[in-house]
Amino acid sequence: MNTPALTNANQDQTEAVLIKIPSPQNILIFYNPISSAGNTEQTAKQLEAVLQAHGKNVQVYPSEKKMKGYKLMRSAIADCDLVVIVGGDGTVRKLLNTIEKTGTPVYVIPGGNESLFARTYHMSANSEDLLQAIADSTCLQQYYGVISGSDIRGKKPFFNMASMGLDSLTVKNIGKRKGPLNDAIYVWHGLKALCSLHHPTVSICIDGETVVDRKSGYIIVANSQAYAKDLQLVPCASPSKHELTAGFLPGAKHQHELIKAMRILQHKPANLPMQYFSGKTIACTVHESAYPLQVDGDYFRNRDIAADSTLDFSISPNAIPVLIPQNFSKNFKT
Repeated sequence: MNTPALTNANQDQTEAVLIKIPSPQNILIFYNPISSAGNTEQTAKQLEAVLQAHGKNVQVYPSEKKMKGYKLMRSAIADCDLVVIVGGDGTVRKLLNTIEKTGTPVYVIPGGNESLFARTYHMSANSEDLLQAIADSTCLQQYYGVISGSDIRGKKPFFNMASMGLDSLTVKNIGKRKGPLNDAIYVWHGLKALCSLHHPTVSICIDGETVVDRKSGYIIVANSQAYAKDLQLVPCASPSKHELTAGFLPGAKHQHELIKAMRILQHKPANLPMQYFSGKTIACTVHESAYPLQVDGDYFRNRDIAADSTLDFSISPNAIPVLIPQNFSKNFKT
């Protein structure tokens, strides 16, 4: 797609690139049936009606359980002008590879417990915001992360972050639940995880250089600072940068989680003694015992990372186009 790049007022700081696209006419809507207490189908149908009333061609599908389901729909996604996702970050994650390969712009209606992707770009469930974004037709080029390893088949994408700690123990506890999830479920399983909290012993290499050598602590590999935004656990991470950021809290303890909880209630930064490292490739080796990994809110592969296994995190070679709302595009000077 040959489109002129627009200049960001803070280009040197964010490395963000804006592009203008033709106003989308053919739109695919995917909804996750178990997100947002099961209300996503109704939201998708309402969006379909609104878009059709404005002369758009719309098709609506339930989300696929696995990424390979979207591969079978690649030609349909390539032929449309915009993919609208009604769901959470897990639904976005499964579509990343296909969106990159087709170059189809994406917009997300928040439908998950966190919906970090939608929150990052100030996307809402308001159909008027979507219509305005379609009218403006401005996209932000964004990169995503990729996970691979010796016992991982292929490459697994993620957009926001992957982590090992209380959050991954919590997600593991609820990973095999069926049906809609709510905040109460996360709180209950989070308390259970806190009672048995232990952290992995890891070694971390950034672009081939060892920066953490067999230390125990909390680790997060981030592509975005949206996760626990008020806490600012990884404030330097950005999908506009062609690199990932690893945050490591050595010797993480229960009191650090209590500090996080208190600061969440206060809407303040955690100010924990985290160490930060950035690069295009991040290798993390788990020592001593297996440990769960959570990726964009999901229990990764539904099994723990085995002891002495190495996870390789890298940045995607190409960016995906994200259709941005008018209230977010005001942050940029065109």
